[in-house]
Amino acid sequence: MRIFVFLATCTFLFSCKSEEKKNEQPEDFKSDTTKVTTLFDQISFDEKIKYELLAETRICQPFYTDSMAPGQVACTPKHFAFYEYNHKRPLEDAFLLQVKAGVNEYDYRRLLIFTREKGKLIQMNGINGYLVEKRTRPNEIDDLVVAIIDDLGNNKFDRYDVLIRYTDGKYHFVEAIGDLYGTFDTKELKERASKMIKERIEEKDLIF
Repeated sequence: MRIFVFLATCTFLFSCKSEEKKNEQPEDFKSDTTKVTTLFDQISFDEKIKYELLAETRICQPFYTDSMAPGQVACTPKHFAFYEYNHKRPLEDAFLLQVKAGVNEYDYRRLLIFTREKGKLIQMNGINGYLVEKRTRPNEIDDLVVAIIDDLGNNKFDRYDVLIRYTDGKYHFVEAIGDLYGTFDTKELKERASKMIKERIEEKDLIF
């Protein structure tokens, strides 16, 4: 019995250490940061696959006409922008889709994260807001900094800049970086703000 407990304990400790090691960033790894600004000012997509992916998501109308219902839009870069996040897969199998405010009568910008599973596009995450920057990671799946829009009512809004990271099959909140009033520069302020903002995000389903 004692041997069984000992072996079970060793297995548990080994698995914990393995998980810690898996999540550690190698000392010699240097992360690259890419700032992102989406203007929706392009006339046409630089790759045909982007148009095809939009049609596949059914978020827009490939054969758009002015007589369509409000919120319906054409599949053009005037309304959508593509970004890569997974450097192990081609764009058609994993991409970020920045969506302009007003599309599908949604009042704010949205960042939708897609992955392909068994040949079918799946929306992995959605963010009520927009992409601010990408940060490379050793696993080749970028960390993302996103600006989350929170509608406070009475035409008042707040914005939370937060770091999200890919773990266990989707992106999850890591920490808050700043808000409309500036960055959270001290450890104490960041921890306190992260707790409050995470609760607010969960309450209003701002990351879904």
